[in-house]
Amino acid sequence: MKEEPVYLRNMRALRVSAKYTQEEVSAKLNIQRATYCNYEQGFRLPPLDIIISLARLYQVSVDYILSCTSEEDIPANYRHLCASERRLLENVCALTANSQKEVWQFIYFKKKYPS
Repeated sequence: MKEEPVYLRNMRALRVSAKYTQEEVSAKLNIQRATYCNYEQGFRLPPLDIIISLARLYQVSVDYILSCTSEEDIPANYRHLCASERRLLENVCALTANSQKEVWQFIYFKKKYPS
């Protein structure tokens, strides 16, 4: 049995992680549900503009969707997080200690004074 392409697993995993149905994703992409279903099942290759739209929707890079990143590559204590939460955490962790402190101060400020 032929192994499915990585992008198919990633598209499906991102949708499930975001708790979207195929119908909801297709509406957000402004395409027919059957078209999206064909993409996710591998019957049709999604065009680049759809892959870019998916990356924006899930707040991940196009490379993340197309790459070989698998669930096993994600640390066990991050697996319960959705893709956008993992990305936020990774970006905050990459900051200096002072910058992290500023981010936390901003978050506390936004919680106290929401727009």
